[in-house]
Amino acid sequence: MENETLFYICGGVLAVSALVTTFLGLKLENFPGRALPLIVIWFAVFVVGASTFAVRYSVEHQEHQAHEYEQANEEIEAAEHDEPPGEAITEEEESAGGGEESHSDAGASTTLELAADPVQLAFDKTELTAKAGEVTIDFDNPAAIEHNVVIEENGKELAGFEPIIEAEEELTADLEPGTYEFICTVTGHAEAGMTGTLTVE
Repeated sequence: MENETLFYICGGVLAVSALVTTFLGLKLENFPGRALPLIVIWFAVFVVGASTFAVRYSVEHQEHQAHEYEQANEEIEAAEHDEPPGEAITEEEESAGGGEESHSDAGASTTLELAADPVQLAFDKTELTAKAGEVTIDFDNPAAIEHNVVIEENGKELAGFEPIIEAEEELTADLEPGTYEFICTVTGHAEAGMTGTLTVE
């Protein structure tokens, strides 16, 4: 059984137990009486269970996100070199290749600075501009709240990294001229305003 399912089961049992205990406490004058130790143990078991499965589910979710980010980056790199995902390009192929394959090497390289607000759900910039080619975003999160940066185009994720806390991280993507969006994908953060526009010229 999955950790998420077990978490919901423990949470449901706790909720039902709380209602039953409250009802009995109102109806029975001597409740809980000698049953108090058993009730305490009952609640303790399911509280610990819910906490344990919540942590395990959170870890699984983060690992799943990391895998998605890695797979998305592989697909981007493969698309740039017109190769199936997962296939590496050798130095000989790079030196022998011309036209579209060498275009990214000849493109500009831009590094942009971006930071999270220390106390609010906001980036310090909502507009970024870069030259077409390799674009790197150096992100600094000084807050005790987790944040990340993901570049999207028409709702499709192009590059990103796992949320970080009080740390720095960077992402790099080869981008063609156009308008892109950068967001924090932690639940509720983009809705609160952690979004911006990346213009590639």
